[in-house]
Amino acid sequence: MKFSSKVLAILTSTFGLFSINFAVSLPAQASVTCEGGTISNYQNGSLATCILGQETNVQVSSPSSGLSDFYCQAQQYISFDEKAQFQSCQLSQEIQLRKGNSIETCPAGYKVDVSTTPNGIQSISCRP
Repeated sequence: MKFSSKVLAILTSTFGLFSINFAVSLPAQASVTCEGGTISNYQNGSLATCILGQETNVQVSSPSSGLSDFYCQAQQYISFDEKAQFQSCQLSQEIQLRKGNSIETCPAGYKVDVSTTPNGIQSISCRP
């Protein structure tokens, strides 16, 4: 069975466009939309804080606590450390935090803080 060069060209072009579209779409989904004039950066250029322009879901993964979802409220500050790791925001939805054998509820409107020790142990807390 022989493929004609036209069929091969069409398949290659279609696959190439699909790959480009997929590669370009991923970073846009991970971006943070900030209100104009509210952005503060570290000296290395990474984002320190800003006021969110829209509600944003932040996923944080760590070996010690697994995958955590934080629903950050629009029109409130979000902050990151110098390595561009999420630090804090005001919650738009209630979340539950596992603390050893117990579960702590962190209500919408509370501020969630995430910190990581140099050896990779993550700590999550919330406060009014």
